[in-house]
Amino acid sequence: MNTKKSLLALIAAAVLAIPLLAYAAAFPENVSGVAASPVDSTSINVTWNAAKDGAGGLVKNYRIYYDTVSIQLAQQGDYAMQVDTPTNATSYVVTGLEAGTTYYFSLTAFDNAGVESESYSFEASVATPAAQQADITSPTVAKVEAVDKTHVQVEFSEAIRLPALLPETAFTITEQINPSSLLEVEDAWTDAADATGKTVIVETAVQAKDVNYILTAAVAVMDLAGNPIVSGSTDSGLFTGSDLEPVMEQEGAPAAEILAVELPAELPAAEPAPLPPEETLPLPDTTPPEDITSFMLSWKAQLDKFIIVMNWKASLNTAKDLIDQILYQSMDKGTTYGAGTSLGKDATKHELPDMEGGKEYTFKITTKDTVGNESVGVVKSIRLPQTGIGLSLFLLGSALTAGGILRRKQ
Repeated sequence: MNTKKSLLALIAAAVLAIPLLAYAAAFPENVSGVAASPVDSTSINVTWNAAKDGAGGLVKNYRIYYDTVSIQLAQQGDYAMQVDTPTNATSYVVTGLEAGTTYYFSLTAFDNAGVESESYSFEASVATPAAQQADITSPTVAKVEAVDKTHVQVEFSEAIRLPALLPETAFTITEQINPSSLLEVEDAWTDAADATGKTVIVETAVQAKDVNYILTAAVAVMDLAGNPIVSGSTDSGLFTGSDLEPVMEQEGAPAAEILAVELPAELPAAEPAPLPPEETLPLPDTTPPEDITSFMLSWKAQLDKFIIVMNWKASLNTAKDLIDQILYQSMDKGTTYGAGTSLGKDATKHELPDMEGGKEYTFKITTKDTVGNESVGVVKSIRLPQTGIGLSLFLLGSALTAGGILRRKQ
């Protein structure tokens, strides 16, 4: 009798579960594999895995929820902002964000009937970069010094550029005590010996020794951002005339000083010994093969477990030195990975059996060449559904609460 009662109770439970299963099947899948990366100081690119509707086809579009606080960690409240994607593409750039701010993203899916998936996806978070401040500071004359009697070295506060035509017209030089007396400027060029780009060599007529001169730069002198020098006290500098013989070349960097050494008449100047040819060493190979493309994940049922199926397009392998593809697996959304597994150099698909349902798996495939260079890799995630008895519990739980991190939408 007890056996009959137990059997009747089991049949009754199964009958009651049929409407619940039909109800649950009407919802699109919950979205998985959400990731986010900054585009610029006000934009973030969000990506995710494709979700299916209740009939097994692709959903119509997605809704991206986002906020500057984590709703899932707080386990309360709702996201302050949201945007619907125009299609069922699996990436979208969210714009109009604040610079230097961390955002949290979670997604749901919509089918053609406008039915939304039951629960938020796992959150992904990333910060926008700080906004770049525009350079609005004008250059100034920092130091002026006579190099010899026909060359003056001018140092600016930052790297500058001279006018391409007639650069000498960007400078005027007058005597300090007699401003009407001009020292002619014959040429000007950026000092190639200064890697910072702050120094200019100005070629002048012959200077008077120990006379104080004032060099003034015109607004034609600009910094690399296009800010011109400002007329006033910061565009000029004082220097003292020199009587040293020129040691500067007409164009370019300062010439090296040549020291004249008088050799005895009976000893001819020795011929310089030829320099040995330089040996050119080949540069080491530090470039890994190109990554694979079109990395896709799907699953097949296997009794009470699943088989994860991977497909991808092979690396371009431009250098023809690819020798292996390495598969890595993560259970914490790509924060850490286990030891890699060799897939061989020619594989474009792979299957992993006996995978447990109800878990999210993240995989990364890299390429490796003959000298050990390994690529950054391509990452994809997939969340498996519940299995066996767990499936019924999952569907029942979905009708009441998503539970855990996947919190039911309000």
